Amino acid sequence: VGKIYEEFAPLLRKEGKLSPEERMIMRTHVIRSAQLVETAARLRGSVQAMIRHHHENYDGSGYPDGVSGNDIPMGARIIMIADTIDAMTTDRPYRRAMSLSRAIEELETFAGRQFDPQLVKLVAKSASIRRLLGGDRSTPEPAAETPRVPRPAWAQRLAQ
Repeated sequence: VGKIYEEFAPLLRKEGKLSPEERMIMRTHVIRSAQLVETAARLRGSVQAMIRHHHENYDGSGYPDGVSGNDIPMGARIIMIADTIDAMTTDRPYRRAMSLSRAIEELETFAGRQFDPQLVKLVAKSASIRRLLGGDRSTPEPAAETPRVPRPAWAQRLAQ
């Protein structure tokens, strides 16, 4: 939600790593998002908390508040996994998409540290995740003379 703000656009399209200052700017999107939904009475409370905490790591090393485990709202833990799967299986300016199977392996590697281990187990066993995402969303490497243009995840799903 917070990434709709204009100042995040160049950072989202940047090729290569973000500088420490750029990473700090990107981290503000969770606060900005929570502030944005605060104006909508129906979204205050649990929805606002899910948005604010969707970058909290299960071990407490995330942001913005450094909460851990079950202190992270369940919805935020689910959003974090969904957001991570989308990020890993979608082409980015700085890297190609990985396969859904590889993305799930990454989730399993970081279960208990970054992600809720019980949710990771559910995702790993879920055939419906594969159906929802249309199987493997990664695309084959283009020919050397073909420039790569990132395609948003929603556009990939529509094209299928």
